[in-house]
Amino acid sequence: MPARVRPTVDSKDFRLLAELNEDARQSLHALGRRVALSAPAVRERLRRLEAGGILQGYWVSIDPAVFGREDLLVSFAAEWTRADAVRALDAPDVSWAAWKVDGGLTVQAWPHDVKKEVTTLTRFLGREPTWHGVSRSGWTGKLSGLDWRILDALIDDPLAPIDALGDATGLSPKTVRKHLAELASSEAIWVVARLGFLNDAGGLVYHLVVAGSAPFPELRRTLGEAVLIHETGEPRRTYIFCRADSLGELTARTHALRKLPGVTSVEVTLNREFLVGTKFQHALVRERIEAAERSRGRRIRGTTRTSPAARTSTPAK
Repeated sequence: MPARVRPTVDSKDFRLLAELNEDARQSLHALGRRVALSAPAVRERLRRLEAGGILQGYWVSIDPAVFGREDLLVSFAAEWTRADAVRALDAPDVSWAAWKVDGGLTVQAWPHDVKKEVTTLTRFLGREPTWHGVSRSGWTGKLSGLDWRILDALIDDPLAPIDALGDATGLSPKTVRKHLAELASSEAIWVVARLGFLNDAGGLVYHLVVAGSAPFPELRRTLGEAVLIHETGEPRRTYIFCRADSLGELTARTHALRKLPGVTSVEVTLNREFLVGTKFQHALVRERIEAAERSRGRRIRGTTRTSPAARTSTPAK
């Protein structure tokens, strides 16, 4: 069997991947307008990126604040196997695990108690983490029972057409479309690309983790093609998706970053595989669905019960 040939990753590909990281449910025409390509050209580039193992699929990124939980990232140094990364998904409150090219492991957990979760992960995985950070959410909304039902179906098939989501939830396409738009606009969820090993001789696409107080616009001026992916506080770290034409260019840019005021460390990180804890996510969502159904049942029973005042007959005149 011939070896899989990795595609060249150019600036158009980078912009396309960055757009997918913002909203992977965009139509081919919408993506094309954003990156100045025709819909067939977008389709062909996506097919090539998938064939090269760069675009490994899609997933639903949920703000854990919708569950009243914290957003915790925990990183462990090498060496971990893929089996270790899969096992990490069985740890309490773990939402996803990223197995790195260098053998490292990063997990996202959604705990109620951050300190307790770090201790639990350390015991479960049998190793001390190299660092951890918490991202603070500004989300303050509330999801309805219909929102939870749509989200439950979306976790298994992030790019499912509206009609398919309607069939899975028993809702009309109009209702599904309305609630999906509200979930996305409120930033309760994002449907994003699941990216793999992004190294290629014809272009290098990579992630950076920058620690320190330097603002992202200052970092981007040094990096050139770069998109902000995530930020954590306590301590502050910025996660950036970047592209360079060569390994030499990457090295020069990271060296320049380390000299910027407020930057305390710069780490290049490449995902070998990104694993999503769908079982854990489903469990949380279905708890909310059941709670919404119980609440709805109580409301229905309350409206059909006759009040004492109504049961009192009026004397005949």
